[in-house]
Amino acid sequence: MDKKQLIEKIGENWLCMIIRGDTVADTEAVCDALYDGGARLIEVAFTTPNVCEVIEYLKNKYGEEVVLSAGTVRKLDWAKEAVAAGADCIVAPGFDPEIVKYTVSQGKVSMPGCVTPTEIEAALAAGADIIKLFPAYPFGPEYVSYIHGPMPEARMAPAGKLTLDNMRDWYLGGAFCGVAGVTTEMKMDIAVKEKRWGDITKAAAHWLQLVADLKKL
Repeated sequence: MDKKQLIEKIGENWLCMIIRGDTVADTEAVCDALYDGGARLIEVAFTTPNVCEVIEYLKNKYGEEVVLSAGTVRKLDWAKEAVAAGADCIVAPGFDPEIVKYTVSQGKVSMPGCVTPTEIEAALAAGADIIKLFPAYPFGPEYVSYIHGPMPEARMAPAGKLTLDNMRDWYLGGAFCGVAGVTTEMKMDIAVKEKRWGDITKAAAHWLQLVADLKKL
């Protein structure tokens, strides 16, 4: 897929699920479980040991079926490693113009973390495709509409306490997509530790059913 198609797929599927794994094998198993539950937007954090092995595994297994993001990319070298491994999207907790420009130059989706209008404006000027609103929880869904007043082109992706209870508000508030952690917001930390992959598949399906319901509104 080219970048336009990647962005369209992100918007269509809306919910990206993040995993920060302890081992390559467990992280791959979690991602497989998410896929089995219907997830087509998956992010693997760079805090995962040997994360590029996981990215390569997922890209080789699922190809264009999944938009694969490398998360917590805080250094330019990490972005280069992630792109080489096959990541479609480079996600960061903050805004580094060099990472954004590199990502754009490679035809990949750039999603830097921003909060303030000044940060968002600078990220958009650098070429960012989607803005990760992080942390989103202290600001709430209304913040998206305030940003869209002066910057309607900003595709906003709230991350940080996006839950089943508030997902509707973020969706209707204009969020381009949402981000949820498998072991945090989705509360699958024990399931991951106990390798209960079936429970993770069920949780993914449950969350994605809510997304499907929201799209009918």
